[in-house]
Amino acid sequence: MEPTTAGREVPFEVSAQVADALERTVEEVRAAEIDPLAGPAVDGIATVGIWRVRGADWSAVVKVLRHVVHGGLSVWRSEDDPAHPFHWRREADAFADGLLGSLPGDLRAPACYGVVPGPDGTLAIWMEDVAGCEGSTWALPRYRQAAEHLGQVQGHLAREHLAGEPVLDRPWMSRGWLRTYVDRRAARSAADADPTDPRVWSPPLVRRLVPADRVPAFQALWAARHRLLDVVDGLPRTLCQLDFHPRNLFDVAGRTVVIDWAFAGVGALGEDLGNLVVDAVTDFHLPPSKLPELFETLVAGYADGLAAAGWSGSDGPAEPAEVRRMVAAGAAAKYGWLAPAIPAVVAQGRTTLNGRPIEEAAPLWVACGDFLVELADLAVRGGPLDRP
Repeated sequence: MEPTTAGREVPFEVSAQVADALERTVEEVRAAEIDPLAGPAVDGIATVGIWRVRGADWSAVVKVLRHVVHGGLSVWRSEDDPAHPFHWRREADAFADGLLGSLPGDLRAPACYGVVPGPDGTLAIWMEDVAGCEGSTWALPRYRQAAEHLGQVQGHLAREHLAGEPVLDRPWMSRGWLRTYVDRRAARSAADADPTDPRVWSPPLVRRLVPADRVPAFQALWAARHRLLDVVDGLPRTLCQLDFHPRNLFDVAGRTVVIDWAFAGVGALGEDLGNLVVDAVTDFHLPPSKLPELFETLVAGYADGLAAAGWSGSDGPAEPAEVRRMVAAGAAAKYGWLAPAIPAVVAQGRTTLNGRPIEEAAPLWVACGDFLVELADLAVRGGPLDRP
């Protein structure tokens, strides 16, 4: 059935637990106003939609999940296997577990009011309507603070894990998410335009968008993806959110609130910040000229957070150089596909890249590609990557 809220059909229901958490009756919640916030962002993803439910003096956000059986070649396609890194109901299970509600330090997840089964095998996560300043509007000092808050949490959990505590043994946690993501990107690249084939770089538009002297470095970066993944796998383990994007971060009274835990699981120290430094630029929140400063800002904040958490690896407290390598490895391993994706977009006849005209967006991706080549060299510690 499709429950009705305020006279409109919506794909979620209200439970007594949710109503109690909101300090309302079920009838009051059902009578509330409802505003759609988002639909599925990409093909194959498990998110059916996100809604805000609001009364006169209260509100909540409802995120509805459902497994997409036929995800095709979508990088984001959901899976039904609980052990798979893209398990469709991971976020619901994470909230139900309680860990996200008790994270140490100044980073937290939204409060969860309940997870309610719905029609057609859906799950509705009722959660706090986060009212704060979104990360997409932040200046660099607030990015630094978010990195420090992240370091507090991840350093604490890494320390407990290293001491033999079962903090990362929860069955809902993803494992091997980054490697699976990169493998899916590789399959997609092979199907669209294999960047190792010199011919994909030869069309006039590609030559105009990607300087020919940069192509060997971008090809080498992509070819080194397994080596970089091995570096990430060798770093200390902790809980990662794995979509640490400016639009998933909020400043609320000086604390950092992080939404969207759909991929959360066991990852590496520095891995989440590797995501943030690239997404902040490729999604147009900061200009590419800020990449070096953003990277160093995040490293400094994260090092302070790790130190505050008492993190000490096998070789002692994390030095800035080691933190720099952690973040560099996470970024270079995940995003080596960026510049090689430009020939694929051209081959498909598309005129936009990431929602902007390709002539506008491609220079940002090339700039990120250049920076990622530098980060890869830093991550592998063995000098520059081999160039074809």
